[in-house]
Amino acid sequence: MSLTLLVVGAGPRTLGVLDRLSAHAAASGAEVDVHVVDPHPAGAGRIWRADQHPLLWMNSRAADVTVLPDASSRLDGPVRTGPTLYAWLDTHRSELAEEFARTGQDALRREVLAVEEGTFVSRALGSRYLSWAWNRVVAGLPAGVRLTHHRTRVVDLDGAGRQRVALEDGTILHVDAVVLAQGHPDVVPGPREVAAREFADRHGLGYVAPGYTSDLGLTEDEVTLPPGRDVLVAGMGLAFVDLLVLLTQGRGGRFEETPDGPVYHPSGREPVLHVGSRRGVPYRSKITYQLTQRPVLPRFLTEEALPSGPGLDLRRDVWPLVAKELAGAHYAELFRSHPERTTLDAAEFDRRFAVARWGDADLDALVAEAVPAAQDRFDLHRLDRPLDGFRAPTATAVHDRVRAHVADDVARRGDPEFSMDASVFHALLSSYVTVAGLAHAGRLDDGSVAEVDGWWHGLFSYVASGPPPRRLRELLALADAGVVRFLGGDVRFAPDEVGGCWTAHAANSPDTVSAAVLVDARLPEARVTASADPLLRHLTARGELRELAGGKLVVDPEQRLVHADGTVHPRRFAVGPWVAGGGWAAAFARPGLDAGFFRLNDRVARAVLQLGTVSVVGPRAASSAPSRRTTAAR
Repeated sequence: MSLTLLVVGAGPRTLGVLDRLSAHAAASGAEVDVHVVDPHPAGAGRIWRADQHPLLWMNSRAADVTVLPDASSRLDGPVRTGPTLYAWLDTHRSELAEEFARTGQDALRREVLAVEEGTFVSRALGSRYLSWAWNRVVAGLPAGVRLTHHRTRVVDLDGAGRQRVALEDGTILHVDAVVLAQGHPDVVPGPREVAAREFADRHGLGYVAPGYTSDLGLTEDEVTLPPGRDVLVAGMGLAFVDLLVLLTQGRGGRFEETPDGPVYHPSGREPVLHVGSRRGVPYRSKITYQLTQRPVLPRFLTEEALPSGPGLDLRRDVWPLVAKELAGAHYAELFRSHPERTTLDAAEFDRRFAVARWGDADLDALVAEAVPAAQDRFDLHRLDRPLDGFRAPTATAVHDRVRAHVADDVARRGDPEFSMDASVFHALLSSYVTVAGLAHAGRLDDGSVAEVDGWWHGLFSYVASGPPPRRLRELLALADAGVVRFLGGDVRFAPDEVGGCWTAHAANSPDTVSAAVLVDARLPEARVTASADPLLRHLTARGELRELAGGKLVVDPEQRLVHADGTVHPRRFAVGPWVAGGGWAAAFARPGLDAGFFRLNDRVARAVLQLGTVSVVGPRAASSAPSRRTTAAR
């Protein structure tokens, strides 16, 4: 068995595929020449590279991040387990601290010495873990697997059989298989962004288009975002959190710890941020405690409960089971850990709940009978849209309402008295994996696959993937310092040609706010047809990619690329956040959960190696593999 493989991208996903490829090749004796193409550092890639602002954090606790399989991973072939981010940092704490001291990186030295299991580490420190994991995987490659890292980009590829690959530096490769794992490529501005830029230029206004916050240079850009000036901010997700950090602490402000929480002392270089979004509130805070007993999952979202066959509709066929799964986990934990707040026998409630259909009046009546306090009931709509139906006479009243919501959310998500929230979190994780599995297996119709990447992923991120509680406490301090003003929900951001300014109007408030600067605080919309990646543009132009309504790449259950005409290319694979179906697009896995992240990596590695059992005709690789284990081609 012998083949040549090209992988586009050198980030965590490629690391995972390479690890499984190595394991299977070692067992089979396969000969593989692997060419990895990425201008950014191997292991971390662009998004997780080390040269980011040290104030930017990863969004998971150190103990909840792994990029290598663990004992829970059920994979075909040998499994070589690796440590979590925290376990690795703890083992290498002293040597990392010495290195950072020697190289003058005092902030990283202090950080690594203070890291605990629940710490949200900086991306700069997390990057070191990824680099180490990459080096470990490379060092463990069997003799038959040879790796070359090209520090450039792929600009095009073609071929029905063996693939001809053109690199930006002029190199031409001939390979048997290609895996697209670019992560988050840039996009060209869409009509909305082009119109906004033209309006801003016409009136001499500021506009910041969607982008990766760490790449925008906002900390020092006091021309676009001048100190003390009003700035409208569209979006309150994780990109907003990064923006907030860079424009406050990044510009010299500081937080003082007090018994009542952090207090912000401005540097005088901060703009005044008027922030709003569809929901009007930031993502829910991370939960900071552990359940004493996790719910048994799945219970309601099971194969037996789903209609058989393909063509499932996400909202009609799947969503009611998801909602009941979440509610069931909530009430099971309430009756188990807080029975004094219920009025029915737990077994009786469970029996009646199990047979009720989600949304039926008898289910609502059962909850009203058994759970007296509204704060103990599972209200999915209120969880998702906390400002729905709220109207206030002034913008100040809206600001106060949002501030109170954030404060309540941080307090509740850190309080085991509401351990039902943690149970819902686990049920949502389980449901997310199940829905992703349905999408990857081709069980959902095309519209539903697009919705998996749309509203379903958005709901999951809002409830289960919010910021660390510390960041939300800092947001409250910034609001109290007058640096942040909350606009409310369903905000319409619009250009005002007559007034020559940007305007924002929320559904919750009668007031309109105007400013000379608008920041689109969100990641670029991942539309394949709008990609700035030359490879994706060329493949799209030739009909060699298929894009769903949500803008994502379509793949078959083996992760092979689907063409616009519905045919499947047998030698091209794609993984990551630009692939339709979601679920395992993240760069990392949560340990101890037999993560689908690793199973997908394993499936791709096996599919690639199977191509080596087929006789291929065509030229050999233009750049022959070197005799040593790995090289870096520049």
